Amino acid sequence: MELYIRNKWISLGGSSTVKDVNENDVFVVKGRFFSFTAKKFLYDLNGNLKFVIRNKFWRLFQRKALIYDANGNQVALVRRKIFSLHDHYFITSSLGDLQIRGNILTYNYNISLNDKPIGHVARKISLRDSFVLTLDDNYDAATFVALVIAIDNITDRRRSDAAASSSSN
Repeated sequence: MELYIRNKWISLGGSSTVKDVNENDVFVVKGRFFSFTAKKFLYDLNGNLKFVIRNKFWRLFQRKALIYDANGNQVALVRRKIFSLHDHYFITSSLGDLQIRGNILTYNYNISLNDKPIGHVARKISLRDSFVLTLDDNYDAATFVALVIAIDNITDRRRSDAAASSSSN
């Protein structure tokens, strides 16, 4: 399956749309206007909450994002490897040993579960953040869309932290 995750052109909270290859809506991502943790909500087309995604508020050196199900149970912790020449994310979840590895310069990420490739994320360079998620049909699309949103949250936080530190010098 192939899904397109695109930030909306105008959104105060970082909302996104998720579409299939035929440009049909699949999920809706809504962000909060004011949130220290970049909290986002993933809904199906019936308006049912699937996941809540947010950055970890307190962090020392390592960027983390948390994913909760509709009942408020934590289902995944996404951690970015601290020192690496490539973007490397470790995901702690009930699925198993899930890793997303890629190249920050080309914005291509491979998804593996227990060292077996199951998907790919490609970031499109445009005026708004846009991603293409290609995933084996045996896996829940909403879960992996939530992972892409979590990684985008971590990346956005890294960029804003870098911009704040460079402007203070």
